[in-house]
Amino acid sequence: MAPRKRLNSRRTKSKKSTSASNVLRDRVQELEETLQAIRGGQVDALVINGPSGDQVFTLQGAEHPYRVLVESINEGAATLDGKGIVLYANERLAELLNAPLDKLIGARLQDHISPSDWHKLNVLSEQGRRKPATGEITLGSRDGRQRTLRFSLSPFPESDLELICAVVTEVTELVEANEAQKKSERELQALSGRLLQLQDDERRRIARDLHDVSGQKLAALNLNLSQLGRMGTLKPDAAAQGVLAECRQLTEQVGEEIRTLSYVLHPPLLDEAGLASAIRWCADGFGQRTGIHVDVEIAPHLMRLSPEKEIALFRVVQESLTNIRRYSGSSTAQIRLQVRDDRIHLEIEDQGKGMPEEILRSRGPSALLGVGIQGMRERMRQLSGQLEIRSGAAGGAKIIATVPASVALRESDVAAAGTSETALARGAAENSSLLKRILIADDHEMLREGVRRVLQNEKEWVVCGEAADGQEAIDKTLALDPDLVILDVNMPILNGLAALRRIRQQRPRTKILVFTVNNSDHAAREIIAAGADGYLCKSNASENLIESIKTIFETEPSSRASSAQV
Repeated sequence: MAPRKRLNSRRTKSKKSTSASNVLRDRVQELEETLQAIRGGQVDALVINGPSGDQVFTLQGAEHPYRVLVESINEGAATLDGKGIVLYANERLAELLNAPLDKLIGARLQDHISPSDWHKLNVLSEQGRRKPATGEITLGSRDGRQRTLRFSLSPFPESDLELICAVVTEVTELVEANEAQKKSERELQALSGRLLQLQDDERRRIARDLHDVSGQKLAALNLNLSQLGRMGTLKPDAAAQGVLAECRQLTEQVGEEIRTLSYVLHPPLLDEAGLASAIRWCADGFGQRTGIHVDVEIAPHLMRLSPEKEIALFRVVQESLTNIRRYSGSSTAQIRLQVRDDRIHLEIEDQGKGMPEEILRSRGPSALLGVGIQGMRERMRQLSGQLEIRSGAAGGAKIIATVPASVALRESDVAAAGTSETALARGAAENSSLLKRILIADDHEMLREGVRRVLQNEKEWVVCGEAADGQEAIDKTLALDPDLVILDVNMPILNGLAALRRIRQQRPRTKILVFTVNNSDHAAREIIAAGADGYLCKSNASENLIESIKTIFETEPSSRASSAQV
């Protein structure tokens, strides 16, 4: 048995020796492959396991000039493995990430950015394994300033390993400059919109003064001249009668010119009857003055738009017709106003000599574009609309203006401030089952205008009238039967609380929101005791007015006392 035991022992030793030899051979082969990869420039760094943990050693060899170049550029550069571990990084990347270079290499790149951006970096890394990808990540700094880094990741070329090349550029100043430019553009756009609004308001005011003051005085003068010619006591001779007749004729001519100028500045039909009627009036007057025949095609039953949209589109018509008269040489023109895909489409076309190509290519502010065209474009932009200019090789030009029709009102609805009392009453009666009607009562015109502008974009409501004192608020409530009265407290003739009590007695179903500068508890108790459905301090109007009105409309009359303050 002993020899057999010795044989088994020898066999066991042989197996162990063979196994160790295989392991050693595999290890040597692995080292040879690693050495070959290093010599071939396929390895950027080595990670060595040691008693003190992993150590990363960056290699330097034939690619040394390349590494010097990478170290000298102003962008961060790194090589990542498939798990996002930094195998190589230059000093600039360590500086951008505010991390020591020895702590950066061998660590995950995401460990040096905010956790809120980990997902963004992971998505970029996943894309960067397959194709170039770019994204921006925001970092904080010691002074609290946000810094923006642009990461450009792409697959490592000509490598069997899953490596990612990363280039990191700081774009903080560029982002800040862009934000400053956008802010400046927003401010300029807001200023431009405000200037257009003020221009329209001033036109409306001048038009009213010309029509209601100068026009009326001229009419009175003409009446006096006519009466003077008929007075028997003066017995004017033929020459005097001729002079009087000439004076009357001149007075009539001046009166007609003033009326025309007044209507051109701001036609009353635009407020009273809407855009369609104003365009037809404008086309007829333009044809009479210039001899250019204008065909008008307007969609039947066209809805009323917000005052801003109607004014803007009317100004486009005016400016386009003026350009046709001045530049086109056309004897005819066409105006088409249609509704397509929830947008209002306005087209003004002529058969003249067309527009130069350089004007058609101009999009922004340019000396080639007249002030009128730029003004039309700005009006459309303010309303989220567009203005397009087309001109064919055979001549002719077409102006196309489009605006959203999402806040359009029915034709029977009321326009806005400046609408005649007849139109207001008609709109209130015909629209009673469709929209909630609101009466604004305040003795400050600018405040009424501000409230109206806040309300005008609400689809379910329409401003049916305005009042400048307490008595007028009562009278218009009885005449227009609004669903809600926004009522100021301090008003002339009759104060708001007295008007509130009278309205509550005569129109108990009408809801009342008191609008006051006084936010004291005493004032609140007085307002509630008078029967208000709610009250709102004027200083909070811009934030809470819409919500306050919604709350009042949703509240049942029986719960008025519990929901009065909104």
